[in-house]
Amino acid sequence: MSSLEEAIACPVCHKTLINAPQDCNQCHSYFRNEVAKMPSSSLDLTPARVKGEIEDAADAKPLRTELFRLPIISFLYERILPPIWAMGLRNLGGIEIEFQQCVEFFGENLGIVADISCGTGIMARRLALLRQCEQILALDYSEAMLGQLQQQMQLDGILLSQITIIRGDIAALPFAANALDAVYSGAAMHCWPDAEQGIRNIYQALRSGGKLFATTFLQPLPSIVFRFFTLDELQQIAIAAGFQPDSVQVETHGVYAIIRCVK
Repeated sequence: MSSLEEAIACPVCHKTLINAPQDCNQCHSYFRNEVAKMPSSSLDLTPARVKGEIEDAADAKPLRTELFRLPIISFLYERILPPIWAMGLRNLGGIEIEFQQCVEFFGENLGIVADISCGTGIMARRLALLRQCEQILALDYSEAMLGQLQQQMQLDGILLSQITIIRGDIAALPFAANALDAVYSGAAMHCWPDAEQGIRNIYQALRSGGKLFATTFLQPLPSIVFRFFTLDELQQIAIAAGFQPDSVQVETHGVYAIIRCVK
C-alpha cells in the first residue's frame, strides 16, 4: 500500500483505504469506491457527497466561501489576482516570493504535502514541478476551482498522478491523523466558515514535526464578507489548535500575514 492510501481518510467513518470495511454502514462504502478512482480522476470527499446527500440551500457555506464556487470567479482567479498580489497586496513579487518562502520553510525531500484551500492549485502545481515531494494533495471546496486546476495541470504538463485532486471541506478534512508532512494554505483562512476549527483539523492531520505555512489578511481590512484577523488572534488560533507557543511564528507584510507552525 502506498503512503497516499494511508493518508486519505473518509470524512464520515474516518477510516483509510487500508482499514475501511468492504461494507461500511456509515459511508455506505462510497469512500472505498471513490478512492479506487485514483489517480485517473479527482475525488469528491465532502461529507454530504460521502453520505449520499444532495446539497441544498440549507447546506450553503457563508458567502466568503460560496463566492469561490462561482465559475466566473474561478476563471478570473489566476488571470487577475497574481498581478495584484505582486504589487504588494501579498508580498512584493507575489506568489513566486511566497513559493520560495514556503519551500525554504518546508525543506527538501518531503513525503506527503497538502495544499488546502488550493484554489486553482497555484502552489500545488509549483510544488509538483519542483519534484521534491513524494505526494501532493490539492484540496478545495469549490468544484469550479478544481476544474481550473485540472486545466492548468494539462497546460503545465503535470500528470494526474503527480497531484491528487480532492474536493473536501476544511470542517471535515479527509485525512488521517498524523498523516501529512506539511500543509500550505495560502490566502485562505479569511474565507473559511470557522478558522479555529480549520487550523485544529490541520494540526490533527500533521505528523509530529509536520509544518504548516499559512497566509491570510489582517485588520484594519473590514470584516464584511471575509473575516480578517489581528496578529494576536492568529497566534491564539494556532496555539488553541495545539501548536506550542514557541513553534508559532506570525510575520506581517502590511495587511498580509504569514503563519509558520511546527507540530
